[in-house]
Amino acid sequence: MNGMDYIWIFTGIFFLMESGAPTGHLLQNLALNQNAVQSSNNDSLGFADKAVDGNRDSSYQRGSCTLTTSQSDPWWRVDLKKVYTIGAVLITSTVELENGLDGAEIWIGKSTEINDHESMRCAVISHFPSGQTFYFPCRSFEGQYVTVFLPGSKKILSLCEVEVYYGYPSPNLALKGEATQSSTLSFAAASKAIDGRRNSFYTNGFCSHTAEDETDPWWRVDLQHSFTITTVKVTNRGDCCAERLDGAEIRIGNSLENNGNNNPKCASISHIKAGKTYTYQCDGGSMEGRFVNLFLPGQKKTLTLCEVEVYAARVEPLPNVALNKETVQSSTWSGTEYWASKAVDGCRNGQVPQGCCTHTSPTEDSPWWHIDLLGLHKVTAVTIINRVGSTAYRLIGAQILIGNSLDQNGIKNSMCGTINSLGSSPTHTFQCNEMEGRYITVFLPGPQKILTMCEVEVFASLSAPKAVTPPPTPPPSPPTVSVLLGERNVMVVGKRLCWSDALMYCRHYHWDLLSLHSQQEQDELEKLLGSLPFTLTDYIWLGLRRSLRGNDWFWMSGHSMNFFHWPQNWVPRYYSNTCGGMGSTEDFQWKDIHCGKQLNFICQLGAGDDMQRVYFYSTKKDRTLE
Repeated sequence: MNGMDYIWIFTGIFFLMESGAPTGHLLQNLALNQNAVQSSNNDSLGFADKAVDGNRDSSYQRGSCTLTTSQSDPWWRVDLKKVYTIGAVLITSTVELENGLDGAEIWIGKSTEINDHESMRCAVISHFPSGQTFYFPCRSFEGQYVTVFLPGSKKILSLCEVEVYYGYPSPNLALKGEATQSSTLSFAAASKAIDGRRNSFYTNGFCSHTAEDETDPWWRVDLQHSFTITTVKVTNRGDCCAERLDGAEIRIGNSLENNGNNNPKCASISHIKAGKTYTYQCDGGSMEGRFVNLFLPGQKKTLTLCEVEVYAARVEPLPNVALNKETVQSSTWSGTEYWASKAVDGCRNGQVPQGCCTHTSPTEDSPWWHIDLLGLHKVTAVTIINRVGSTAYRLIGAQILIGNSLDQNGIKNSMCGTINSLGSSPTHTFQCNEMEGRYITVFLPGPQKILTMCEVEVFASLSAPKAVTPPPTPPPSPPTVSVLLGERNVMVVGKRLCWSDALMYCRHYHWDLLSLHSQQEQDELEKLLGSLPFTLTDYIWLGLRRSLRGNDWFWMSGHSMNFFHWPQNWVPRYYSNTCGGMGSTEDFQWKDIHCGKQLNFICQLGAGDDMQRVYFYSTKKDRTLE
């Protein structure tokens, strides 16, 4: 997480922005100005309502944060007035209390007691950097009360802002899965348990059923892909025999060993009342897996399931990835220091004179501001903190754009949302449903507009790199071997190089590309190539070269051309390729070959007499010698 070595442990976290949630929706902070209480008050500044006043200023000294006394197990709680489906909680910590929220827990429930059986823990925080805002996905829990609880003795709890946002229902992954089971009784196929119906009367035909009195019966759904699974819901049979499901185990993983029953255990079912649906959260918060099994160990067992639902989640909180990143804006108000970087400096004070805000020129048409996240991100939410005061209306009409293009300063990228009106809080948070992009642009279209923002926060995760299929691994090159050609030592080289690289290779390591002095040497070379225990390219390079301006062929070693072995004694003319080799199989004829072709070749180890090689110069850096 940006180089910070933080460890996060979660129980039951879910990602707010599921498919089906409309992109560009302005999120309503359900906690804003609601009734908040806390376990104690340290002084006259740090009252509980400071965390729901819509001000993300992280300074306690400026009167923006709560503060309890030093006590055992301090807590803070907000009453949302009615039950909501909660998708995310955003918390801003104070700059004055380093590590102050380490170990804190976020709870959601329908009563004020966090140990109530219906209360759910959204997150357990291992470490929370001071003065920052983090986005905690909560798995669409239902609740009226949101509590931040800090267990331990001599603890002080301080919160600068707690925002609570509505959650959209998450998809049941099992509906798109494929189910199977250890055996089937009559019409009660495994697929009946993932048909989307919680009808619990077996005779209605909506439940799965294994054979009666089976040993270790099981049921399994294949989700087709591996997911981070947090919750499994099981509906028991309602017309009879509810106790049959007692002792069943939910197992999740990617292995089909023992039909998937050896995968790690998510939870155990002690008892589900007849016809009821119980929710099971995996121990530790989540488990990775493609296969979800219901396994009922023991003899003379019968497994009946009227519905199995599987829900997956993102399990890490989302940091503000915009903090201190590179920013640009269309203009800066002359004579001021309201630069583009002011929107990502971590200062959330909405009073422009305090120096925490951007400000473009008053006479500009359609001003813009953008940030480079320095990498492709999946953007879940964007928060813009407006200036306060009589000119706050200037931000109305601002568009949030996300994408990978800087064409026209990013204003052609996809839109996450538009600020169409102002509320009682200067904080505007938009869900962006994991829109992908490197650049975030805020664009205010219209004549003579002024763009002022006191902070822009982007809650996102790095996109996984796209899978790249590696090219097929080429077959290994044949070995380089030294052989005797007549009375000369030659080297058959397993590398594949173009003609000029082959020449330079031979001249660096040996003497030259091979030249043939007689038909007898040609015949001996044919026998040598035919006896090699490995395969060469169809043609191999020799030291054959044609004059660039004529029809004459010569040996680069300087030896005379005493014979030819061209097909049918036909010598390639001036319009042919200038480089030559010979076939490595069958007729072993010489051939003019395109000089760039990658072929094996043969080097000769010495001149044998006082020969003067033909000079050859290449402007290409010889990487074959490195």
